Formats: sequence, C-alpha cells, structure tokens
Amino acid sequence: MAEQIDQIADLITNRVLDEVKVGRFYKFIMPNVVLVGEGATIKLGAEVQKLGKKRALIVTDRGITSLGLHSTTMSSLEQAGIEVEIFDGVKADPDIEVVEMGLKFAKEKGTDIVVGLGGGSPLDVAKAIAFLLTNPGTIRDYEGIELIGNHRQPLVAIATTSGTGSEVTANAVITDPAINKKMIISSHALVPDIAVVDPRLTKGIPAKVTAATGIDVLVHAIEAFISKGSITISSALAHRSIKMVAENLPLAVGNGEDMDARHRMAIASLMAGMAFSNVGLGACHATAHQLGTTYKIPHGVANGIMLPAVMTFNSLVCRDRLREIAAAMGERVEGLTDREAAARAIGAVKNLTAEVGLPTSIREVGGKEEDFRQMALNALEDPTLLSNPRQASLEDLIEIYRLAL
Repeated sequence: MAEQIDQIADLITNRVLDEVKVGRFYKFIMPNVVLVGEGATIKLGAEVQKLGKKRALIVTDRGITSLGLHSTTMSSLEQAGIEVEIFDGVKADPDIEVVEMGLKFAKEKGTDIVVGLGGGSPLDVAKAIAFLLTNPGTIRDYEGIELIGNHRQPLVAIATTSGTGSEVTANAVITDPAINKKMIISSHALVPDIAVVDPRLTKGIPAKVTAATGIDVLVHAIEAFISKGSITISSALAHRSIKMVAENLPLAVGNGEDMDARHRMAIASLMAGMAFSNVGLGACHATAHQLGTTYKIPHGVANGIMLPAVMTFNSLVCRDRLREIAAAMGERVEGLTDREAAARAIGAVKNLTAEVGLPTSIREVGGKEEDFRQMALNALEDPTLLSNPRQASLEDLIEIYRLAL
C-alpha cells in the first residue's frame, strides 16, 4: 500500500508541475466517443459496430432488468448484428465475489466487448470484468494506480443515474469483504471507449436515489475544483458542474418528470467525472468510503455527510476557491472576506443536502465516535486522500469525523 500511495503522490506532483511549466503541458483523458442526449442509447449499436466486435455482455443489476431499462441497449446492439448476453447479478457496493461471477460468465459466453449499464456499481463491475478478461490474477492484484498491464476488452459505459460519473472515469471501486474495505483501482485503462448519457434512463429513479447521486456529483465537482492536482480544464468543468447541480438537483428531486433538470444533472455528472478522473478527489471521498462501508449507507449519502466537515478542514488553504464555489451555488459574496465567503460555501452545501432530504450528520445514520479511529486509519490509506489540498494526519481525520458527527 505504501508503494501504491507513493505512486499516486508522484502522479499528482507531476501533474501539478506540468501545469506550471511553460506551455502548461498535461494529459487529459476521456472516452473516445461520448453520446449525449435523450435517446442517445439508440445510436450505440452503430458505434459498437465500428469496433468490430460480435459478442457483447451487458453488465447490470436486477433492478434495471426488472424495469426493462436494458431493452433499448439490447435492441440497438442486436440490430447492429451483435450477439448479446446479460449478467444482472450486480448489487450495491459490489464485492469481489460479484466480479468473479461476472468474469466467469463472460468467459463462458466468449465476450469480446463489455457494456456496463446502470449506476456506479454495474459500471465498476463492468470495468473490472473488461480488464480481467485480458489480465492475469485476481482483482486484488490491481488495487492502486496504473497496475493494469494488458489492454482490456472494449468497454461501453451507460449511466442510468446522474451521480458517479463512472461512464467517463478511470476508476473502479470494489469491496473486499475479507477486510471490510473498498478497493480503489485507478488506471487510464479503465476509461471506457464509449460513454452514453441518456437522460431518459434516469426518469424512473426514486427521489432519494436522485438526491444521493446528485450530491455525489456535487462532491466530485468540489473535490476536483480544490484538488492539489487541479488544472485549467478540470477547473472549468468542475465549476460549471457545481453551478448546474445547485440549480437543478432540487428540481430533479422535487419532480422526477422534469427532463430538463435531469438532462442538466446528467451533463453535470459527466463534467464532474471527467474533472476528477484527471485530477483526483480528496479527503471527503477518503472518509466517506469508510463511513459507507461501516454503516452500510449509500455512497452519495456518506459523501453528503462528510463534505461540509472536509471543506471546513480544507478552508485554511483554499478560501479563494471556496469563494468561487459559494458564488457558483448562488451565494452573494460581494464585500465578504475570503473567510466569510468560505463559510457561505460550506453552509450552501449543507443546506442543499438537507433540502433534498438527505442526512447531514453521522449521528443520523447511527454512527458512533468509538468507530472513528479505525475509520480514520482506513481513510489514511485511501488513495483519494493524496490529492486533498491540505495534508491530513490520523488525528486530523478523526477530528473531521467528530465535526461531522
């Protein structure tokens, strides 16, 4: 783990150095093709056909198949002459067993292209299956950064929630139940070849899920915006994403039929995903991963609880950025000091989380202070911590949990 953390630190440092060099050279990674808009899924078959593959595996969950949300994807592929199989055994916070089941199924069916369909969980499993089809060992061997040696099978990611941004990111999160820990696999090999953002697929999502995934978008955008690896492109994407979430998430939660709001949330998720995939996240994700695993709560809910406390901790070193966040969220910051504006940003985040009906404290989800030390120890080893703008010690992380209690 120490070696992996050093590799991540080197990567982030190199990105920061690249940004300040003359010419501001850096690499920005995203899918080759991004299909966006209502009905975009219909166009998928034609794009996959160009890749020359014949046997697709749709990786999803039973909620998706029971609602028939896979039908357009399946029809588009079949009309393009591609054989389709479905693995719908993915569950929330997928673990190693789910990945191994899906991988076995993919091998049995001779899969040569993997299509993830769903929220973050199915997309993460799809990514894992795609690279394990062409790489040796087990998924535990790839925890960390840029450890995938062989190119994976072609990969398509279709988002059915406006939250994780996984359709455009270089990350996958899989739980190791043996140690009750979320493994983070980060590699440019995990960026899908084709990403599909079709707002119609999000229409039937319950309000609570819309709220949790929407707050997840906000966290992705804010952490990318203040990341120590932040670059010009990521900042622009993240800033716009913050503004769009603040304006549209309450509308999407309040009226699930508001397709304009859902469309804008889908775009916000896409932009935030591209931003953080290139510059990293921070202490909010590092602490939220442990909160979610310990108390079995959705990732977006955990992120929403932790974000104000983490922003408070980080405010010593990025008040100017927090001022911009406050303004993007509709707060009036003219005439305020940076300290006052930063407080407005933190308050705006907390208010939005409460407005969409999510818990704002650890106590509300059954959390106990006696768990904080172990959670902080695990957070200290979480790779996302490395791009946080302020270095955090074990005691700092414990105090962040206390602040969120």
